Amino acid sequence: MRRSVAVIGRLVFVLTLAGATGAPLYAQRGPPGRMGQQDRTELERRVRERFGEMVKQRLGLDDEQAQRLNETVMSFQQDRMSLWREEQAVRKRVEALLLESGDNQAEARELLQRMQELRMQEARLGQTEQDKLLEVLTPAQVLRFQAMREEMGQRIRRLRGGGPGGPPGMGPGLPPGMGMDLFPER
Repeated sequence: MRRSVAVIGRLVFVLTLAGATGAPLYAQRGPPGRMGQQDRTELERRVRERFGEMVKQRLGLDDEQAQRLNETVMSFQQDRMSLWREEQAVRKRVEALLLESGDNQAEARELLQRMQELRMQEARLGQTEQDKLLEVLTPAQVLRFQAMREEMGQRIRRLRGGGPGGPPGMGPGLPPGMGMDLFPER
C-alpha cells in the first residue's frame, strides 16, 4: 500500500506539472523568506500524496494500473518541457519585438508561424498522450483523469492568484519538470 501511495504521489506531481496552472510551489512570488525551501518541499509532498490518493480512488485503480498510468504520464514529460521552453522563448521575443516598435514585419510573420507550429505540436502531443492513456484507462477514466488534472490546476491558480507562463495550450502555469527530481522516494 505504501509503495502504491508513493507511485501515485509521483504521478500527482507530474499531473500537477503537466496540467496545472500557477507558479511553482517552490518559486512563489512574494516577500523572501515567506516560506522556507523545506516547508515548500513538504507541502509539495503532501499535495502530491493527496492528489495521488484521489486519482487512485476516483478512477478505481489497482497498484498495477497506477504504476502504468504513472509511466504513461512520465513518458510525455520531456516533450512537454521542450514545448513549454520553446513557447516561452517565442513569447519573450514577441514582447521584445513589440517593445522595440513591432514594425519588423518579417520577424513578426516568423513569430506567428512559430506560434502556430507550437500549437500544432502540442495538439499532436495531446492526442498521442490520450491514445496512450486509453491503453491504460477506459475512456470514462481518461475523462475523469483529465478533469482532475484541470481541477488541480485551477485550485493551484486560485491559491496563487494566477501567473503567466506554462505549458503550451494550457494557459498560464507551471513548466513541466521544473528542473528538479520529480519523484524522490519517500
